[in-house]
Amino acid sequence: MIKTLLIFLFFISSIFPQSEEIELPPDKGVEYKLNDLSGAIFDEVSKEPLEDVNVDLFTGNKVLKHSILTNESGNFSKKNIGYLWKPRIKLTLENYKTKIIPLLPDLLDSLGNIYVEHSIQPLPENERVATLERSTLTKRAEIFFIKGNLFYYLVNKRSAKKIIIKDVKALEIRPQYISMNVNGKTYDISKCYVPQYGRFENLSFILKTLLSEPVFKNSGLPVYIPQHLLEPTVIFGTIFDKNNGAPIPGAEIILSEAWNKPTSFTGNDSLSITKVMPMAEYFSNLDKKNKKEKKFYNFQYNTFKRRVSDEDGRYAFTVNRAGIYQLDINPPGQYADAVRGKPNILVKYGRGGWYKSNFSLSP
Repeated sequence: MIKTLLIFLFFISSIFPQSEEIELPPDKGVEYKLNDLSGAIFDEVSKEPLEDVNVDLFTGNKVLKHSILTNESGNFSKKNIGYLWKPRIKLTLENYKTKIIPLLPDLLDSLGNIYVEHSIQPLPENERVATLERSTLTKRAEIFFIKGNLFYYLVNKRSAKKIIIKDVKALEIRPQYISMNVNGKTYDISKCYVPQYGRFENLSFILKTLLSEPVFKNSGLPVYIPQHLLEPTVIFGTIFDKNNGAPIPGAEIILSEAWNKPTSFTGNDSLSITKVMPMAEYFSNLDKKNKKEKKFYNFQYNTFKRRVSDEDGRYAFTVNRAGIYQLDINPPGQYADAVRGKPNILVKYGRGGWYKSNFSLSP
């Protein structure tokens, strides 16, 4: 059987020993679309709001989708999240027990948003570990650098370097002024561009209210990195055995493209197709919050590219235009009869994207 993971940001969660997890009911493991997520986090004992709680949003496959920090009022929010399968949030804060909460579809309001309030339990005094205090500035900066994801560093106005993140640490070199150490190298924050809603935004612009100096203003650089400086979008992943995790080489992966032909329809079946819909109109439809205004679509796909997984089970495609793409797989040998899924990937920008889709196969 094939399971697929579709993400912008990829990171495998580690669950801390001191943790509390709320079980997901067996009939609630569904995929649904979440527009906005917001809420508030409190101390379970004092009932006071907690600042700087890490609110990590994971799918059921432990893939990190977003990471948010609570503000001084204990509030957090994230907009335009998208489709999720068995989503959970993990709440972590130093000297508090980690808490994991499923986000059930029952929590959705009429606009497809979820608001939650939760409390976390402080550790007993004798279990607390003394750690050095870190500033809000460094914590917030590190949120944008998730391991396995990427950012761009503007070398000059004509070139930028793509950097895949292996490790990261924000360094406060003087009060309210930082630099980023990524993969052992130090980077000027005014030239760092991090993923934000499908584009790459200047880090010093994002953090400008927390910095002691007008770093972004003094840089004279754009808020968003120009599209022509970005590398083509990458769709990649690994094929592996579901039972033992071993990589599967020799699998043919087929990338197909919806060649600008989404067709809108109403009703419950494809017999009600009404017209061919331009791709631009499809993208604008995604942003509508009123469910009654939304339309549904069928797509016609044409084979775009083919790849064969290497000895480590890996494959990768590059695309340079926005569109709807679909992945299919022809498994080798003993996996030939595995059930095939065909994940769709929405690429809103033809350059700079980073989409991971893994396949797990049962013999």
